[in-house]
Amino acid sequence: MNRQPAQIVVLGGGFGGLYAAMTLQRELAGSDTAQITLVDRRNYFTFTPFLPEVAAGTLGRAHVTYPFRFLAQKEQFCFIQGAVQDFDLVKRTVRTETTVIPYDYLIVSLGGAPSFFGNPQIAAHALTLNSVDNALAIRNHIIKLFEQAVVETNPVRRRQLLTLVVAGAGPCGVEVVAELDHLIRTALLKYYPVDPSEIRILLVSKGDRILPHFAGQLAETGQKELIKRGIEVRLNTQVTWASEEYVEFDGYERISTRTLIWAAGVTPNPVLAQLPTPKSQQGGIVVDEFLKLPEFPEVYVIGDGASVLDRRRGQPYPALAPVAIRQGIRAAGNIVNALQGRVGEPFRFDFTGNIVGLGRGMALVNLLGIKFHGRLGWWFYRMAHLQRLVSFRNKASLTLTLALNAIFDRDISCETWFDSDPSLTAERVSPALSDSRAPITS
Repeated sequence: MNRQPAQIVVLGGGFGGLYAAMTLQRELAGSDTAQITLVDRRNYFTFTPFLPEVAAGTLGRAHVTYPFRFLAQKEQFCFIQGAVQDFDLVKRTVRTETTVIPYDYLIVSLGGAPSFFGNPQIAAHALTLNSVDNALAIRNHIIKLFEQAVVETNPVRRRQLLTLVVAGAGPCGVEVVAELDHLIRTALLKYYPVDPSEIRILLVSKGDRILPHFAGQLAETGQKELIKRGIEVRLNTQVTWASEEYVEFDGYERISTRTLIWAAGVTPNPVLAQLPTPKSQQGGIVVDEFLKLPEFPEVYVIGDGASVLDRRRGQPYPALAPVAIRQGIRAAGNIVNALQGRVGEPFRFDFTGNIVGLGRGMALVNLLGIKFHGRLGWWFYRMAHLQRLVSFRNKASLTLTLALNAIFDRDISCETWFDSDPSLTAERVSPALSDSRAPITS
């Protein structure tokens, strides 16, 4: 009697989900014991660490995306495009908008969404950076502001157009403010006749320093570099209100601006609230040390949507790409162990360091306690990200583009891309800029 292969379904094609699917196929290659299916609402993988450079015009869509079907054919797993609508953990099915998918084992890696901390004004006016479409929308928005500033005769209005606020001073906020400053200083000012003294760029953090997870001395080096470039760093400051015309700090100080970019927090994907299991205070799904739901041991949750306790530190692992990758590999390994009658292994992650790019050929690196920055840091930053790209095509095209960028100016043409995300609307990137956004603080 032939036994049907186990149906292993991976929800979400971010770092955790993709590495889980590829690990499963690699471990089970040549075996008929399982069928692996990857489900994602987009049909391409996005290399999110490079989104700040897409926003700044250094890179384009093709450099940071790769079709899942290319990977599915190469790695020999199935792919279904669809947005997860519902779970039935008892019947072991997942429903998308187009189909119902049965499973024997399930890995949930649906990622996160921007957290606006319950503030509807923030949600209504924020520009975010969690997709390639968001990144292109930010670039389009900045370019359109400069186009309008060129013909604006009112100096107060012109300064408002040329004021940018980035909220959140973690790695994403620091990288996007550095890259946008680079875009403005090296490209836009070259072609747009605006007064540099009217440009104002602010990085806002509710904490007492930027890059809170970095070593203090390294974070201080980064902060000094940003200030040296003319970026205002506002610490111990929280955005409490936003409108089309200004952003408010700490309930009283108003900054006249048409641009605020939100990089101040992530919350688990809202669809995870439907899972009938315990959740952390932040909304993450609580799993055991094997990354499983205790009540449903065939279900694994990883990435930004999981709350996994680091028993050595006494707190959950942070929502970082390296953590998600290792969780995806570990969850896949534990499913393989279960199929082969072996005991699963607990998840452990040893932090080897961190890295953040500052643009202009500079990065901050902490590797195994060794701290360095500058050109050497930038080279290490580039190599670390290049080796994580999932295809040779991306690696080759990106390497060539970076080489050409050293000779030619970056792209400052204005494109319009629309995402299915409600956070990105036609109004948000309208030529008239009649409803400029505001993100809110960190």
